[in-house]
Amino acid sequence: MPSDPRLLHVDDAGFVRAPEALVYRRLTHLERWPAWWPGTRMRPMVGAGADERWIVSWRGAPGRRLRVVLRPYRWRHDLGFAMQVDGDLRGRAEFWLEPAASGTIVHHVLAATTALPRPRQVVADHRRAIRRGLWGLKDTLQLEARTSAGLDP
Repeated sequence: MPSDPRLLHVDDAGFVRAPEALVYRRLTHLERWPAWWPGTRMRPMVGAGADERWIVSWRGAPGRRLRVVLRPYRWRHDLGFAMQVDGDLRGRAEFWLEPAASGTIVHHVLAATTALPRPRQVVADHRRAIRRGLWGLKDTLQLEARTSAGLDP
């Protein structure tokens, strides 16, 4: 039986030269994502805690955006968190952190479906957006580390 092309699985990772506690604090402060995540727009939808929801849009390929509602849950102190995803993508996403020799590996996984046409393009747009975010996080935290150590950026 052929697999359903609307079932999406995306798995990416990026290395950040910063301790996992610092990466966790930045990553879990969803309201500040647009400050370091190029092409991201965020708007709170509902309260805080268990009711916290965010309307998020990510820039994909030129002229395209993915729009989702994120509901974070299962916060794991300094290790990551999971999110329910609804909208252009429907399913579950997660960020988790793995300590490495001189920093942190930030993993992201998405298991979702989409009703959008061209699911392969949706996967490519999502991966492009996630990689932009991982690079933005890395650049921001590494710049902070260099400047706080008194080094030129």
